[in-house]
Amino acid sequence: MTSGSADVVIVGGGIVGASCAYFLTQAGLRVALLEREHLAWGASGRNAGFVWLSLRPSGVQLSLARAGAALYPKIAEAIGNTFEYRRNGGLIYCFTEAELKVLHELVERRRHDGLDMEIVDGKAARELAPILPDTVSGATYCREDAQILTSKFVVALASAARGRGADIREGTVVTALVCEGSRITGVESAAGRISAGTVVLATGSWAPELTAPMGLKLPIQPMRLQAVVTKPLPPLFDRLLYGPLALKQYAIVRELPSFHEGLFRSPSEAALRNVALLECMCQRRDGTVMLGLPMDYPGYVQSATVEGVGITTKIFAEHFPKLADVEFGGTWAGLLPSTPDSLPYIGSVTGLEGLVVAAGHVFGNAAGPITGKLVSEIVTGVPASLDLAPFRVERHAGPGEDDEHFW
Repeated sequence: MTSGSADVVIVGGGIVGASCAYFLTQAGLRVALLEREHLAWGASGRNAGFVWLSLRPSGVQLSLARAGAALYPKIAEAIGNTFEYRRNGGLIYCFTEAELKVLHELVERRRHDGLDMEIVDGKAARELAPILPDTVSGATYCREDAQILTSKFVVALASAARGRGADIREGTVVTALVCEGSRITGVESAAGRISAGTVVLATGSWAPELTAPMGLKLPIQPMRLQAVVTKPLPPLFDRLLYGPLALKQYAIVRELPSFHEGLFRSPSEAALRNVALLECMCQRRDGTVMLGLPMDYPGYVQSATVEGVGITTKIFAEHFPKLADVEFGGTWAGLLPSTPDSLPYIGSVTGLEGLVVAAGHVFGNAAGPITGKLVSEIVTGVPASLDLAPFRVERHAGPGEDDEHFW
């Protein structure tokens, strides 16, 4: 059964797929976007909304993140800011002088990398984010960090693309890529075959399911992040907050002269079996406060656990006593794609003409919009905004799933 044709078929309705649809339709192409559940069902509807530059390593990662972050004001101006975009900065707070020494070194390095970051004392940190307790000794403050409500951003992009003629199909499962010789010519879906000159694979953690039958093994591993959400509260703070327990996960911090393994830890973590806590929080426009994020690698399991929720609530009750009695609103979990070098795969595939991969975005809020622009440039033959070599699809032979991995 044939279900139509398009210039480009995009598989995946998250931030990357929607960004691709936005920029491809802007270029005048006929686009069909297929999402097996609903828009932003996966990681894009289950994340903290951080457009986080503070800890992106210098070089390719930081350049990609900054290029993506720079697109948000332009998109908001073009389609309206219905997605709670705010570029009002982020803080990394700490509680001890030893931790603060590391943060001083971090700021020095980040300023050398060109980020607008400074160190502030505890008093100044509380003025920037009044929810911070008196026990906070200081913080970094990066003015370039921003936040969005990612699910609303995806819907806004898809709506804009639809307004330019895109065929957005939710609840449409793609079962296979259609291959004729060495060329991908479309997709097979539950609604039938859709033919296309180009197929863009933007399915995040699930991308290997469709590439493996084609002989392309993408080393993308699903990483689960969980979160706790409060009931709506009065306005408490309006900036992104990152806590010390998250910092030991980042290579850029571990490489600093004053870092040692005893820092950025809590006795409450000692009994954890499976998860590591990326301590962070933000407050959304509806008043809810998101607390998170316990991280683990359970495969394709997209649900919260007692251990994950437990360590989150325990740590935030310890660090923020005023939150201990806040009413519980719910939990969620999502699967972010992880790659061996924390860079996405963006580009055409040798031996599979007509296929463009756009997957593996562990920091998709920052990299998603620029990926959409890059994919549009690849498809239309326009010179790419960034060097695509670091994102080459064939750059890895396979992941070491049991290796300890730092961002």
